[in-house]
Amino acid sequence: MLDSDQSGSKYSFTGVGLLASLLLSLLILPLFEEMKAGRPVLISGYSLTLICAAIAARSNLRTFAIAFLSVALPAGFASMLVEWKWLFVTHCLAGSLFFWYVGGKILTKTLLSQEVDFDSVLKALSAYLLFGLAWALTYWAAYTVNPDSLQSPQFQDTVASTEIVGEFSIFVYYSFVTMSTLGYGDIIPAGRITRTLAWMQSVTGQFYVAVGIAWLVSSLPKVYELPRNNPDKD
Repeated sequence: MLDSDQSGSKYSFTGVGLLASLLLSLLILPLFEEMKAGRPVLISGYSLTLICAAIAARSNLRTFAIAFLSVALPAGFASMLVEWKWLFVTHCLAGSLFFWYVGGKILTKTLLSQEVDFDSVLKALSAYLLFGLAWALTYWAAYTVNPDSLQSPQFQDTVASTEIVGEFSIFVYYSFVTMSTLGYGDIIPAGRITRTLAWMQSVTGQFYVAVGIAWLVSSLPKVYELPRNNPDKD
């Protein structure tokens, strides 16, 4: 019984740690963008999220997932020293692929467990945030390669060059607005690739909500089945 409790505590800590690192990357780090040290803070915080995601899925990591992580981390720190857009694009795409893999593994394991508890809800929420972050990094990479792929008044003062352009918070905002199908229209996908990414994200976002609701509806009766059938319970 003690081992079981320790295992449950470990998984809860993993879920809380992953969610906390994601909230740090998505809510706190963008506040430092306008500082002189904003970019190192962003890269460091984002790297922490990568590490936390790796810890959360450590038993399910495969060779190619470790390869994505091994590329994303050094490329991110190297991009702070070398202003070469393709290095940053590599960093974004490798990180995006890694987040897709970890989010998929966490979501699959959570759904297959057919259990609804605090930790499983945290992991389902973390998977959603991982997917949104993965899309944001993909948009960031696309915009870095071609600044005309996304159009917005927020980008008018940005000068296209070999340097890294765009703000992390803008792409996070656009990613989650698209995934939730809010579609405010203040940022418009103007390239073939970004248009395709936008509709794909909208579809996967709605699919995630549908699957999540089905999971909750099918699992909640099992949560209350034991107390209802136990005559000793009040």
